[in-house]
Amino acid sequence: MQVRKVFKAGNSFAVSIPSEWVRQMNLEDQPVELLRNDKGEIVVKPLREVSPDITPDFAQAVESFVSEYADVLRRLAGR
Repeated sequence: MQVRKVFKAGNSFAVSIPSEWVRQMNLEDQPVELLRNDKGEIVVKPLREVSPDITPDFAQAVESFVSEYADVLRRLAGR
């Protein structure tokens, strides 16, 4: 269990996620889904929905490409 504080980030609030968890779950630069349940809990889940038009082979190829060229893609995105 990790204890974190909610902090102001622009016009919203945020909670940091331990970097080890992000690496282990391959969440860096990935969308997540926020859910509020009936127990008053906030649940953060990776958004891993894949279109039915995308084959598993294609998804694996894209994942491999992104993994291999992650640094280059980040630098290009920052331009």
